[in-house]
Amino acid sequence: MTIHNIWEAIITFYEPTLEIMTLWSFGLPLFVTVIAVMFICSQKLKGPFNLRALKNAAFPTEQYDHASSRVDMWNGIILLLLGFPLVGVIAINGIAIAEQVGSYFNAEFGPREILMTSTGLIVAVQFLVYFLSVDFVGYWVHRWCHTHPLLWHLHKPHHTAETLTPWTLFRQHPIEFFGLNVIPAVVGGAFTGLVLYATGTQLHPGMIVAVTTTAYVAFFVIDVFSHVHIPISYGWLNRIVLAPVMHNLHHSMEPHHWDKNNAVILTLWDWMFGTLYLPKKGETWRWGCNDEEYGDNNPHRTLKGFYIDPFKTLWRHLKEGESPNL
Repeated sequence: MTIHNIWEAIITFYEPTLEIMTLWSFGLPLFVTVIAVMFICSQKLKGPFNLRALKNAAFPTEQYDHASSRVDMWNGIILLLLGFPLVGVIAINGIAIAEQVGSYFNAEFGPREILMTSTGLIVAVQFLVYFLSVDFVGYWVHRWCHTHPLLWHLHKPHHTAETLTPWTLFRQHPIEFFGLNVIPAVVGGAFTGLVLYATGTQLHPGMIVAVTTTAYVAFFVIDVFSHVHIPISYGWLNRIVLAPVMHNLHHSMEPHHWDKNNAVILTLWDWMFGTLYLPKKGETWRWGCNDEEYGDNNPHRTLKGFYIDPFKTLWRHLKEGESPNL
């Protein structure tokens, strides 16, 4: 392999991330404007109204300069460099699984009658099935991360965040990051393959474009805004779509909020399976894991602790048979 080939492989690997960074370089002013509007919609600005006051309210220093936020930022940079390019690969592999599952059933049981001929309908059905199945499995994987002791060791660092900024989206242990993306994509792909067989259709090229766009735009945008400190609500739609206030509450350290609002995109699953919590008017909470691991006692105040502590607590759990704090 020549240097040229190696360089082309590197460029190809990072191309999705470079495209996202290019989009956000143009979208950054819009992002800042949206955050400011969210703040204005969610609460009244105290004191004189000017750009400095709006900036300080929408992007408070105590949030962005906090030790917790610095861990989020550096881990986010690492994930952007190494992890996010693989999200697109994972999504494409999920689609490949769909095609393989559909082909397998066709070979084993014979082709089915074609139920759809419209290109638009075929793409829409395939996309919706994949999107809903991935989001549904994502909900359950996230929920299990809270209820299964071994999975909680890796997910817990996400909940020791004491501030919420867009960087908190990236507050995922690298091992958890890959698991949360791989499992839904694989299961969603398999389920989509069953639908391909049942409808007598093949995977449409437009489906690939739709899924990769969703993986890099829809999921990303919803995740970013759900980790902003501004508790914006969608009103009645909070029962359907993840609003910032719903995920704000998911990060609460108050015991009665634990394990609530596990949605990735659709809070419909929380509503259906009993984990939905609609915040009461005027209700407040603190962000973090628990009182014992807060502030100076937070085991994930540094990047080293963020990466190593989950393995130390997991080893202690396996060695001593103790139950971790869920």
